[in-house]
Amino acid sequence: MLGLNSLLFPAEESPPSVSYTFVLLKGKVKEELELKVSPPYLRIDRPKELFSVVYNEQEDSFLGMEHRDGRYWKFSWKTIQKAVEKIKESSYHIRRDPYSDPSEQSLDEILNPSFFPHYGRFEPFGAPPQLSWTKSSQSKSSPFGELFQWVGKDEKTQAVCWIQPLTAEEAANWDWAVPLLRKACQILSFLLGENAWPSSSLDIWASLPPKAGIPIETRWTEEENALVLFLQRKRVLSGLSWTNPPQNYLSEELSLLEEYKNP
Repeated sequence: MLGLNSLLFPAEESPPSVSYTFVLLKGKVKEELELKVSPPYLRIDRPKELFSVVYNEQEDSFLGMEHRDGRYWKFSWKTIQKAVEKIKESSYHIRRDPYSDPSEQSLDEILNPSFFPHYGRFEPFGAPPQLSWTKSSQSKSSPFGELFQWVGKDEKTQAVCWIQPLTAEEAANWDWAVPLLRKACQILSFLLGENAWPSSSLDIWASLPPKAGIPIETRWTEEENALVLFLQRKRVLSGLSWTNPPQNYLSEELSLLEEYKNP
């Protein structure tokens, strides 16, 4: 990824920030979601919830913004991770790599799997389901160009994605962003109970073949509800001002993270 960027952009320049605005439809409920990408940063905006979060992969850190009352908070996942590993009462095993290879497990771990509850929240850091994807012969036009239909299935899930092929640069950025977005959302769910992005859509996107392109439209069923997530607009941003909180926002501490400060 770094090698690709160094070839595409001079040393004094950085790759442009790209903003993707998606719309989630669940029955009659409609919600706008925005994803900004510029390695090592990605940002999720939930305008309906007046909430934003920035994840910095290089520092493995989070910046959250609560727009309702003009406040922001920060935490380092590396620091929290070390603390969680030492808190016996949490009964939770945090791996350094959330996407650990099952082949690396010991025989004892395989024969005696453990259950690790954490205050009633679901277990994060599971690998995405391995859907079997087939590119159909169907295509259609869109404001983003010609789209191709991919159908993914396993024993529990069926998903349909209408995908726009991307240039090498765009594909590298998108394929970088999806697993990091999924990881960031799992961490937020584990620590704060915050569902920053529809997790099922991230499972679907993460299981797509590499370099397939960007899913302009994703359709799947969840708890007997038909869901659609589609890209409404895409634009290039200038600068990285979106990686910092507004100057008039006040810093605050998150009480939910108190348990991890003094393991």
